Amino acid sequence: MSELRVPPATLSSIRGFLDTAAGEIEATADSAPHGLDGGDMTPLLTAMLSKIVGNAAALSEGLTVVSAQVTDAEADFWTSDAAVSDAFAGGLRVD
Repeated sequence: MSELRVPPATLSSIRGFLDTAAGEIEATADSAPHGLDGGDMTPLLTAMLSKIVGNAAALSEGLTVVSAQVTDAEADFWTSDAAVSDAFAGGLRVD
């Protein structure tokens, strides 16, 4: 696995974008039509709309999960940073 370096400010920004995107998708839930009259095409249109709504919900959930993972990565960074800071402050050698 390759090493990935991301500044903490960038992680905060990424988390913000993910949270905003998930929130905006969630905000559209009330705008979905509750009834659809497409004549003979109503069953097909209803199935298509159902698929779109389901996929939007899955996308929102995925964005929320990834945002939580970014939060965990940021927390790991600060934990590691504090450990290294403590080691140098105490004169301990970091291997």
